[in-house]
Amino acid sequence: MNSAVLNVKIDEALKGKLRHYAEVNNENLSTATQKLLLLAFEAVEEAGVSEEDIDNQHTEEESSVPFTPKEIKALRKLLKKKK
Repeated sequence: MNSAVLNVKIDEALKGKLRHYAEVNNENLSTATQKLLLLAFEAVEEAGVSEEDIDNQHTEEESSVPFTPKEIKALRKLLKKKK
């Protein structure tokens, strides 16, 4: 089996749980992560959830009324405040 590197950002508490799981099961972090990901995919398959139900990157919201220039300006202003 070929190995690949996966860099992800997760919550510290979740990482702590993952480390604890790995320690309890005498596994390293990599092995435990791979094992749990495979179990999660199996659970998704058993639940009958399709990739399309999970991946929404290719979906678009339909809107019958486009934003007015004034609304767009207000949205941009709100987004700048969040930075």
